[in-house]
Amino acid sequence: MYNDNLIMVNSKRECPYCRNSRVPRKTCRHCRKTGFELIDISRTWSPSAGFLVCGGPSLSKIPYQRLSERGIVSLGVNNVSGLVPISAWVYSDPHEKFHHGLFLDPNVITFTPEVKLNKKIRIKENGKFISTNIKIKDCPNTFGFKRKTSLYPEGFLKTDYAMWGYGGKQPEDTRPFTCLATMLLGLRLMCYMGCKKIYIIGADFWRPEEGQYAFAQKASCANSRYKKENAMLASVRPAIEAEGIKVYNCNPESKCTAFEYASFDDAMKECKGRVPDEPFDLSG
Repeated sequence: MYNDNLIMVNSKRECPYCRNSRVPRKTCRHCRKTGFELIDISRTWSPSAGFLVCGGPSLSKIPYQRLSERGIVSLGVNNVSGLVPISAWVYSDPHEKFHHGLFLDPNVITFTPEVKLNKKIRIKENGKFISTNIKIKDCPNTFGFKRKTSLYPEGFLKTDYAMWGYGGKQPEDTRPFTCLATMLLGLRLMCYMGCKKIYIIGADFWRPEEGQYAFAQKASCANSRYKKENAMLASVRPAIEAEGIKVYNCNPESKCTAFEYASFDDAMKECKGRVPDEPFDLSG
């Protein structure tokens, strides 16, 4: 098992040296300029296999409710985490885009870019959005991680930050195009958490005019960006497999061709392992 150097911070403990004060934080070596105490939760899910959950409409074709069964670990990407039962979730866009229930649920790990920890969440009530004084760092079961808008495929699992894709500030001679994808963060975190096999569901890589997600959210039908996402995923596959980690796509109709296909049923068996179905036999 490889050692992942991803910077992860405990949202409940500010750095005792810079106390999250902007000026000293910029040079603080203890907290690596994050303002919070570092924490190592790598390999927490090892040696289990797990699911990476994306939001494509193909989710309606599989019994995704089964992810609530004992023995299953999963990490959701963005708002699909409010639909599918998941163990953890990650986001990277502005935090106001994501349901407040995800931030406030103590049963689910929230992985947030550490620069957002002092942001305040908003709540949706009766169709209206309400500002709050609740900071992301004060929400339960929340960890911050380092993230950058760059991608160097050969070092995907080697940096102390998670790569989010080819950003506009990355040198042009090192990027074939510009494209950011939270799915890359999800992959890195699944590897960080110790999953030796990762099964992707809900990765369709195309958007119809209607029903663009498995839930009631709309977005522009910019299907051309999925070719870029697919290319980025294919480029990081060698770095992932070099560490003995295998990634599979459980959607046989997906336009994401970066990974080989595995059926959802086979993925469930692999992820559950020796954990039996409920109810457990507790006799004797």
